[in-house]
Amino acid sequence: MAKSMKERLRMKGFFESGEDGRSGGGEPGWALSFFLGLIHVSLIFDGIIFLPNMIGKATGTPADQVAFVTFATLLVAAFGTFLQAFKPGNLGCGHVLFMGSYSAFLACTLMAVNMGGLPLLATMTLLSAPVVFLYSYFLRFLRHIVTPAIGGVLILLVALSLMPIAIELWQGGDSSQPHFGSSQNYLVGLVTMGVLVIFMLFGSHRLRLWTPLLGIGAGCLTASFLGLLTLEHVRHAPWFGLPEARWPGLALDFQVAWLPLAGAFFIAALVSAMEGTGNIMLLQQISVKGFRKVDYTRIQNGLYADGLAKGLSGLVGGAPVATFCDNIPLLKMTRVTSARVGLMGALILLVLAFMPKVSAFLLNAPSAVIGGMLVPICAMLFYAGFGLVMRSGLSFQMGLILGISLCAGLMAETRNFFPSIMPVEFAPILQNGVAMGGFVAIFFSTLLYLFPRPGMALHLTPTPAAMPTLLERLEKLKTSFRMGDETFLRLRLCCEETFSHLIEYAESSEKKCLFSVRLWEEGVFVEVIIGETVDEIDQGMRPFTGINATEAELDRVGLLILSRMAKDVQHIHISGYTYISFVIELS
Repeated sequence: MAKSMKERLRMKGFFESGEDGRSGGGEPGWALSFFLGLIHVSLIFDGIIFLPNMIGKATGTPADQVAFVTFATLLVAAFGTFLQAFKPGNLGCGHVLFMGSYSAFLACTLMAVNMGGLPLLATMTLLSAPVVFLYSYFLRFLRHIVTPAIGGVLILLVALSLMPIAIELWQGGDSSQPHFGSSQNYLVGLVTMGVLVIFMLFGSHRLRLWTPLLGIGAGCLTASFLGLLTLEHVRHAPWFGLPEARWPGLALDFQVAWLPLAGAFFIAALVSAMEGTGNIMLLQQISVKGFRKVDYTRIQNGLYADGLAKGLSGLVGGAPVATFCDNIPLLKMTRVTSARVGLMGALILLVLAFMPKVSAFLLNAPSAVIGGMLVPICAMLFYAGFGLVMRSGLSFQMGLILGISLCAGLMAETRNFFPSIMPVEFAPILQNGVAMGGFVAIFFSTLLYLFPRPGMALHLTPTPAAMPTLLERLEKLKTSFRMGDETFLRLRLCCEETFSHLIEYAESSEKKCLFSVRLWEEGVFVEVIIGETVDEIDQGMRPFTGINATEAELDRVGLLILSRMAKDVQHIHISGYTYISFVIELS
């Protein structure tokens, strides 16, 4: 009998076991990982070296120094991508998350080079790293502000900001190009996008592995037939080489005139951390099999790697780097999300730093091909962003924040919103849709969280002796909240089961837990905080009967009751703290 396609692929090293590379399944073979890593790099390579290219085009920096910045940026991007995939210790998110130069730093990067050359750029890049570390470290205090819904808003803003870029690339990349806006570019982009969409909609699972290559290949063949595919960069680039320029050093003679510039870098670093939070949330939704909730510890670790990469980029003389989301929809498109793809992508970036000719070949890909590929990627980002928003429930308040944030992002993307009165130092926010919309979303999310609501906060030691105190305080809330008997019974029972769970796992601890009960629009919101790692309370449980229940199932019957009587049950761990929350709907 003839071997199946899957068996033939495994024999050639494409698969080792399982159906695909999703977490929890079999790992893809190294050959398939290398191929997919190359596809990812091909899509975002131009973006990874975006800032070095802009330094060369918009400043008087000599070509050899620009080449050094490009070389250093590629090395740091490879190192950061490796950290994210390999996840050594508390560094990296453990997913396929590429790193490279980030457009939010464009304005302040050009200002730094014009004011003090590459040494000043290196110093400001190095100084921006602690901003990301601080944001990540204090992430646990932002858990009610930087929520999955806010992460979804950030992903939607990324999609909005990518669409103008995709349209411009589809037309030819630059209005100065001879074929910009021509029918040839329209046809090339249309063929690329059409092939991608058709195979994504109607292709089998295995065929989707080749969808990116088929789309790029069809677009490049069409471009070659129409005379749009040139190899100018390839002909002049050497196969192997190192930059001739030396390390630019650091500007250590800090001046007061640089303070606004430092502020601009700090703002851009905060923006990159916010977008990185949304990127890792999206990666978890795509990569984790049976995804149920966001793992904030992985977000912290991923941002720590981001901050380390920023600092390293400043030390070696590269451009500011951050996490990339442009290629994340490819993971959903191919359904291979193994960290091996990220490891091979990091290896490819490392090799490209020493092989200018191969890098030039990727740069020679027709702009219309990349533009046509970005359009379905933006569509998938919209889908993923709305998925994160809807997963948390779209209340009226969250819907209003979503709408206002998207409007703010669209206004910023025009880059023409009262330009004469807006300070240049705030360009990283005011002219960046993701930054402006993200700050608006987080601002209103903060206001919503800080808005005073009736309730109580109670510190208790997780022991059986403290249970009567908890129940007594809940009785007092019944009158002040004007709860019905049914609502109060559900609240009491859920709080009792939660506290019993803490007693089981943290009774030996001397740390107290904080019981917070607040009246929200959705109902009665309960949150319990303790500085211990407690066994998951929100694990999915199947119903069972008392006849065939095992002892372990009987021990967790209280959690089953909790999952049925409360909604939005969440259990997260951040920085060694456990946060348990749920909502009791008002009857």
